[in-house]
Amino acid sequence: MTNNTALPWKDVLSSDTIHTITGDVRVIEAFPIPQLQTERRVWIYLPRSYNEGSRCYPVLYMHDGQNVFNQATSWGSEWGVDETLEQMTINEPALEVIVVAIDHGGDQRNNEYNFTINKEYGFGGKGEAHAAFLAETLKPYIDSCYRTLTEPQHTMIGGSSFGAYISLYIALRYPAQFGRVSGISFVMWQDDGAIIQLIQQSVLSPALRIYLSIGELETDNADFNRIAHEHVELARQKLIAAGVAENRIRFDFIPGGTHHESTWGPLFAEAHRWLLQP
Repeated sequence: MTNNTALPWKDVLSSDTIHTITGDVRVIEAFPIPQLQTERRVWIYLPRSYNEGSRCYPVLYMHDGQNVFNQATSWGSEWGVDETLEQMTINEPALEVIVVAIDHGGDQRNNEYNFTINKEYGFGGKGEAHAAFLAETLKPYIDSCYRTLTEPQHTMIGGSSFGAYISLYIALRYPAQFGRVSGISFVMWQDDGAIIQLIQQSVLSPALRIYLSIGELETDNADFNRIAHEHVELARQKLIAAGVAENRIRFDFIPGGTHHESTWGPLFAEAHRWLLQP
């Protein structure tokens, strides 16, 4: 039996573990995902001023939820999004957002974060169902339970690596729901050009706003790193050709940047600030 009630994180997570969570973070331990016939933990960060008035807020949906707020649940390192937002918004309340972070599916992560099947490595194919879950199930739930700005220009989706890839895919598939994308360490080596083809088949809103980045040292393979950089530039060019205004796509190359939260966490503040611009 599932329960959609979001509880304070201290009421859900083990008290025997040291948790690194800051601010008002709530947890739904087993949110149902009918599109994938499973359930998943969902984290909800409410901004500093949420309980002080009637203001409605933009929403950021993030992938790999285990890693967003809490070192104890991360698969390596956390992003520290809660600490970053708590600090940023002391003097800049306009940057306040609700953050909804969805845990990845463990051994199903690569399947759920890719909409095509990579035949060489045997993963992918569940991305469309995952996208439908966010657009048709999770977003309506969040909008019904919290004071959100529901329009696409106020709804962001983001992640890193395959989480960045599937975030862009979701915005392409559901433009009426998601109008801003944060794609850090965006990669598309795995899809044989499928997302480029999807971009080319789409007529995109000039108002779509997209942040993309790639690190200089994503892997220890110099050829892979060069190709990854070229892939992001190709995606940027195709997005512009499909209708996105050039000044609404930002592509950052990160000198010394790696495929790790130690690069991604510090980038979050810059990407977030840029995405929230009009």
